[in-house]
Amino acid sequence: MADGEAGKAVSLLFRIAALVLSVAAAVVMGTASQLVVGGGDRGAPSSYAVSCSQYNALKYFVVAGAISAVCSAAALYLCAVRAAAAIGSLPLVPLLDAAAQGLLFSAAGAAIAERGVVAGAAGPWGSSGVDVGGGGGSVCDAAGAFCGKVSVAAGVGACAAVAVAVAALARDARRRGSSGGSCDW
Repeated sequence: MADGEAGKAVSLLFRIAALVLSVAAAVVMGTASQLVVGGGDRGAPSSYAVSCSQYNALKYFVVAGAISAVCSAAALYLCAVRAAAAIGSLPLVPLLDAAAQGLLFSAAGAAIAERGVVAGAAGPWGSSGVDVGGGGGSVCDAAGAFCGKVSVAAGVGACAAVAVAVAALARDARRRGSSGGSCDW
């Protein structure tokens, strides 16, 4: 296999990984929810649902993950099927790569920051003075599975962003070593 073909194979492999990881991160975050049951006032049990739809940063993560998956799919198609796609003199693949990376890194950062805020924030059950989950009444003390999914989704999203970066670097290395072909600009 020639160096140009190896670079293309590496780029395509990481583009597929970025697409799969972007979708997986968005799905995990979109399905992150948990019902928390704890003791309420006067001994009556109370419950509260925690989900990603209650936090703007987590909603942003889902939308950004979906948009980056579309960008990754388009870049994968252009690199695998089409030759040197561009709008006028502006190359599409590097723009799609930059958009996917920006969305994924910002979404992962937002989710990690929100996870930190949620870990220390008291939920509605914390105001009654009842220790719901053995911690101090924070959302993550009471809804550990929810916070776990948020953390996993943020990590998977960051891995997707790294995969896009490696795919772009492989594309650039291949471009320097070849004289033309798909994904070149």
